[in-house]
Amino acid sequence: MSLAAILVGCVTGFVAAFFGIGGSSIDTPVIRLFLGLPPLQALGTPLPLTMVTATIAFFAYRRHHLVNGRIALLSLAGAVPAMVLGSFLTAFLSGKFLMLLTAVVLFFIGVDFIVKDLTERTFAVPEKPSRPPAWMVLAVAGAIGLLSGVLANGGGIFFVPAFVIFFHMRIKEAIATTLVTVAFVALPGSIIHFALGHVDLATTAAIAVGVIPMAYLGARLDIRTRSKTLMLLYGLVMAAFAVYFFINQAATP
Repeated sequence: MSLAAILVGCVTGFVAAFFGIGGSSIDTPVIRLFLGLPPLQALGTPLPLTMVTATIAFFAYRRHHLVNGRIALLSLAGAVPAMVLGSFLTAFLSGKFLMLLTAVVLFFIGVDFIVKDLTERTFAVPEKPSRPPAWMVLAVAGAIGLLSGVLANGGGIFFVPAFVIFFHMRIKEAIATTLVTVAFVALPGSIIHFALGHVDLATTAAIAVGVIPMAYLGARLDIRTRSKTLMLLYGLVMAAFAVYFFINQAATP
């Protein structure tokens, strides 16, 4: 069992649970850079771990009653079929293109959170939580599911900002609701990417050794962190890492 893979699991498990993003979006560039897996395996190998990270982090959140059950259920209904379609589409796309697309998506999400934090310091949230129409939740979740299937992640990197921006959730409610959603959305994608040969099970198992304890620790620390601080950190980490990963992959033959 690779020590490097275990260390990757420790770092990405903590970061993923702390930011409520499931993990595969962070794992993919790290696996590609530090473990040297081929692009499509770097894409698919961490996806099964998303379910583990999200479930562990959710147990850290459950006593705080932060999950919006209606949004979670509607998101699953919209995202799961789209996730299946997106996962099959990866068979027709080049590995390098998918790596660069991952970097671009991470960068724009990071910038969005930085700008929102610096200009508003917090998102304006009504005193009474908004109740978006079902069609809107299904449409947003469907788009996220399709992109998540293509990028082989559970969608946490997209669900968190979408819940905040479109549905006016507070950041911690968005993270808790995302964790529940991602734990289920990642299942069909994991099965499809495994069938396509994109999952290295030995590496997945090694990373899981580090993920399991650190995901719980990351979620517990997140609960104790101020929302405004969390939002700014989220943006800075995503944007900085995305720039580095894009440059690295663009220079790779």
